[in-house]
Amino acid sequence: MHITLLIFISALLLTGCSQESTSSGSDRTQPAMIEGGVFDDHGPVKQATIEAVDKNERRLATVKLQEDGDFRIKIPASAAYPVLLRAKLPNGKLLEAVVTSNQVVELDITPHTDLVVKSARLRGGLTPENIAGAAGAAINMRRSQGGKRSSSGFKGDLTKQYSGWH
Repeated sequence: MHITLLIFISALLLTGCSQESTSSGSDRTQPAMIEGGVFDDHGPVKQATIEAVDKNERRLATVKLQEDGDFRIKIPASAAYPVLLRAKLPNGKLLEAVVTSNQVVELDITPHTDLVVKSARLRGGLTPENIAGAAGAAINMRRSQGGKRSSSGFKGDLTKQYSGWH
């Protein structure tokens, strides 16, 4: 759950950022390698299949969790963002996370990331504005339920995610 803030904070940074900016350091000619773990309501998941699909529902890659419970998935340079990571658990449950840029390198798939994806869809689809709004609502909901305001679980450099600060 501690990595969940990564998604929320990163999604908030999308507001006002242009996905097509060439000065952002985003190199669409290079594939992206994303690694992370899968967590359900009870903690780390040990078995799952991770599938990446682009905004056109084109399957990009499929991997299984490694023995250590982590995954590494390569997103082709030709991917149409946003990309969804879908974790299929042995009990049939499906958890999703959204990736809005090839700059993301670490991402856990959790019930909170799944909530952000579902909320963004209810807002009209997986657009940067809807993702940011859904992430903001999830943060506010977590705070109202006594969640921490810390970003101690954040992996990576916030200034490099989604083209930096805007």
